[in-house]
Amino acid sequence: MTDRSAPPPRALALLVLLTLLWGTNWPLFKVALAELSVWSFRTLVVIIASAALFAVAKLRGEQLAVPRRLWWPMLAASLGNITIWNVATALAVIYLPSGQASILAYTMPLWLAPLSAIFLGQRFTVRMLLAVILGVAAVTLLMIPNFGAYANAPLGLVAGLSAGLAWAVGTVINKRTDWAGLGLALTAWQMLLCLPPMVLGFLLLDGAWPEPSLLVITVSVYIALVPMAIGTSTWFALVRLLPAQVAGLSSVAIPVVAVIAGVLIFKEPMGPMQIAALACTVAALWLALVPPRATAPDRA
Repeated sequence: MTDRSAPPPRALALLVLLTLLWGTNWPLFKVALAELSVWSFRTLVVIIASAALFAVAKLRGEQLAVPRRLWWPMLAASLGNITIWNVATALAVIYLPSGQASILAYTMPLWLAPLSAIFLGQRFTVRMLLAVILGVAAVTLLMIPNFGAYANAPLGLVAGLSAGLAWAVGTVINKRTDWAGLGLALTAWQMLLCLPPMVLGFLLLDGAWPEPSLLVITVSVYIALVPMAIGTSTWFALVRLLPAQVAGLSSVAIPVVAVIAGVLIFKEPMGPMQIAALACTVAALWLALVPPRATAPDRA
């Protein structure tokens, strides 16, 4: 995809899918974390998601072995994309409403823009710069009504921002690494590599497995299989198909969906700021995804 080319239809379809999967996922965290700790919840979800991904990759006959040269970038990408992200977002939802927490985590495009310019050599066109500014405006508008909540929950604030930064770093690593044909196995291995610190955190901080209700078990399994396994695989595919800056900006729509889902499920507030943020998000996505019209040649 060049500055003037439209994104492939597959990328647009994946973007819509990802927005729905991850946007509606955030309110479900509240349900699961009502009975599970951060560590027990994330341990359960990662085990199910990684097992499902390895099983599907094996059934599809995909390559599972990781070349030796790729283990360090794999570990680093897993740390940013999966480990820090999962722990930090779960912590943020404990201290903040789901919609407010998602806003902080999806500051990722704001971190990714300078990182992609520095480490990937992706230049800023005027159009992309305007898209980033509108993305910043959307996130800022969503944050303004929540400044009081952030001040009262500094750990939630730090956790949410850390998740966004870690995700941006992991995305840069994914984008700049030649993964030697790894498909679903790339997602599966990054999931599996984050399991040891999850289990260690569970053993040190929890120690005993809780007895969740059937509802919480069902929600946790859904989160593992759909937003976690399918959603993360979808995101990795988007990163391969689109420039990093465009892929990052495409995720700005997700917190808007999360806020709307929080309104519908938990009656969280939505007012003019959220509506204005939605407008900025639509404009940012249009600038990032819709190519400019080619200038008509002069006629002699």
